[in-house]
Amino acid sequence: MWRSQRPKCGDHGNTMTGFKVEPFQRPEFMVRLGLRPPYSPSDIKQAYRQKAKTAHPDAGGSAAEYTALHDAYEQALDFAKFHAGRSRWIGEEMELYIARLAIVTAVESRNGYVTMQRIEGLRPWVGEDFGQIKDKLIAIQWRGKDVDDESLASLIENQQVLSDLQHLDLAHSNVTSDGLLQLHGMTGLTALDLHDTPIDNRGLEVIKQFDRLEWLHIGGTKINWRGRMKLKLARPQLHVATGTSKHKHRR
Repeated sequence: MWRSQRPKCGDHGNTMTGFKVEPFQRPEFMVRLGLRPPYSPSDIKQAYRQKAKTAHPDAGGSAAEYTALHDAYEQALDFAKFHAGRSRWIGEEMELYIARLAIVTAVESRNGYVTMQRIEGLRPWVGEDFGQIKDKLIAIQWRGKDVDDESLASLIENQQVLSDLQHLDLAHSNVTSDGLLQLHGMTGLTALDLHDTPIDNRGLEVIKQFDRLEWLHIGGTKINWRGRMKLKLARPQLHVATGTSKHKHRR
């Protein structure tokens, strides 16, 4: 479905390095927001709101432009918080980082794979080790009959950690429609592979809620032709694969 890779989580025994800021150089995310130092969270939020008025797709902007703006906004807030109180920022982010590592461990312990997205924008300013804390978990491939509703519930217990997840592959698993309903809050998914699972028509109710979903594989499931027709009417732009052969999804 996608090229999976093991995350580079680093050596936890190493001492974290400090941050380094080049003089008279603004971070790219601050440039995008049109801000100059000093940077405060309130200024960042105000600048984001102003630019979002024209960058948002509903206002005539492009999805790519708005996504880049939102990413800059998140990085700018992290930057400001980091410099305002480094210890507090590390403590808050470390909790999510540890929870993210727990998910990675759970998936890999059952022969699954994950893909991490490096956040390069912060690294020159907070260092490699601190920058690693903000890397995003964007893809999970968790296949096999030992993956069921209970294991999925355990995995997604902390959905805040999975807020960046885009691709989820549960093919050949024992996840049912009841288990799939637990994903209702994960609206950032763009690709979902459910082929050769016992998912039935009930599972389509939660799938319809994934507004960003671009690709779906339901071959070999219990979803009948009526369910597929209803899904096509509800989401005409969604690419639905129904074959049983392995499909490679391009990110």
